[in-house]
Amino acid sequence: MPVKPRGASWQAAVSHKGTRLRKDFPTKLEAEIWEAETKAALLSGKEVVVKTAEPVMTLQHLFDLVAETRWRGTKGEKTALINGQHVVNILGPQRDVKTLCYEDSLTIKKTVTGWKRADATINRKLAAFSTMVKEAYKLGKIDKLFDIGLIKERNTRVRYYEDKELDQMLAWCDEMLEDELRDYIIVSLDTGFRQGEVLKITKRDAELEDLWTFDTKAGDKRDVPLTARAREVLLRRAKPLNDPDAKLFTQKPAWYREHWKSMQSDLGMTDDNNYVPHVLRHTFVTNMLLHTDIRTVQELAGHKRIETTMRYAKTSAERKRLAIKRMSDYQGAEIGA
Repeated sequence: MPVKPRGASWQAAVSHKGTRLRKDFPTKLEAEIWEAETKAALLSGKEVVVKTAEPVMTLQHLFDLVAETRWRGTKGEKTALINGQHVVNILGPQRDVKTLCYEDSLTIKKTVTGWKRADATINRKLAAFSTMVKEAYKLGKIDKLFDIGLIKERNTRVRYYEDKELDQMLAWCDEMLEDELRDYIIVSLDTGFRQGEVLKITKRDAELEDLWTFDTKAGDKRDVPLTARAREVLLRRAKPLNDPDAKLFTQKPAWYREHWKSMQSDLGMTDDNNYVPHVLRHTFVTNMLLHTDIRTVQELAGHKRIETTMRYAKTSAERKRLAIKRMSDYQGAEIGA
């Protein structure tokens, strides 16, 4: 009977004098060859012994194992699980782990590049794939390790929001009565908090002199002094609450994404893939570097490595030069008037 697909494998089956032999193969061609050779051997009277095949480990099974044994409970658990599942979806959840190879890393690069993601994002997917491949090697599912080929990250310009863009955002919120989104934007912009940190702010936090947060990415606590407008927002939101541990921002992350996209569409920014809430944090760091030394900004942003903060320094320097140029242009216009 013809070979047939079975999960990530191909199964060949031969019946002879009441005996039925089956065997799985990674490719259709191998299954067809075994079927033909086995039929010929049985017809010639030879005895054919089929060893019990080792159960196939699929890529989804490997991911589930790595998720529990390597990523669960770590600081980067959420990101690792997302990146790992993306790898599974790209290569196929039923993929036989034994067939993983270098070409798969190229497939991941090509696919994620097609999503118009940054180099750092591509490397995070590849890093997750590398962890899974190493685990498969330790389990004896693949014979040897292969190069994953992380890409060299380009020193791209950090995206930040211009004052004009921020004014447009807040004006849109006022016009559309989007008070929740407006408060979220102000607090994010004036503290440099990540979205998860903003959504964890409680009434107790709002009543302290400085705003404290446990940095989920760096694994440290940090405090940020509040601007007058950020303090006004937090105290206003905290006032009607009785429970000191009550959250000030109660919507789910999806709610903020949905309403942000509505704003993005109305403001004609849908073609800008970097027009996202996280850029509010970039803007905070960039603005701080205009007025403060880099070490202080590193502490305010919660960057573990000074090199991370230095990525924003070039952008801040460009803004300083632009500000001087604008002033010079203005002075030139005044003199010529």
